[in-house]
Amino acid sequence: MKIAIYTEDKYGIKFLKKVINRLISEEYIYEEIEYQKLYEPAHIKKCHNVRKVKAVIREVDRVLIVIDKENSDSYDENREVWRHLSKLSDKDRAKITVIATEPCIEEWICISLGLNFDKTGRDLERKPDRVLKDTINYKKSCLHEYASKLNFEKLIVESSSFRKFISGLGGI
Repeated sequence: MKIAIYTEDKYGIKFLKKVINRLISEEYIYEEIEYQKLYEPAHIKKCHNVRKVKAVIREVDRVLIVIDKENSDSYDENREVWRHLSKLSDKDRAKITVIATEPCIEEWICISLGLNFDKTGRDLERKPDRVLKDTINYKKSCLHEYASKLNFEKLIVESSSFRKFISGLGGI
């Protein structure tokens, strides 16, 4: 299966690729993922993704767009992502999965490590990235190093964004 993955976070690119490789090696995903230079994870903004998606949509089997929800009260997937892709054909739109982490990708690490955080994103002191920084001296530039620390079983149970990520890759 050829995939294209986009993330609004430049550090998420390497992280997601490592997560996918682990999911395959630990048999959470049974399909072979084909990585070619064109289809490797790339940086994207929530609303400036039409050109990048259009460039690969016909060449891949699936497109995953991973974005941070930031604040669950104000996030609207239709406003943030889908309205910008509205002119794609239904066939092309069916290939796209939008994964909104709550409130950011570090939620997966916090859940895996059993750390308490604020899912709404309103309490800045308890956002996942802040909790990780205060607890384990986390640095965003080292995000990829935490792919090996993810507890997939725990994430499948506790994180809807992680379940949607695996599902978008053909797992679960």
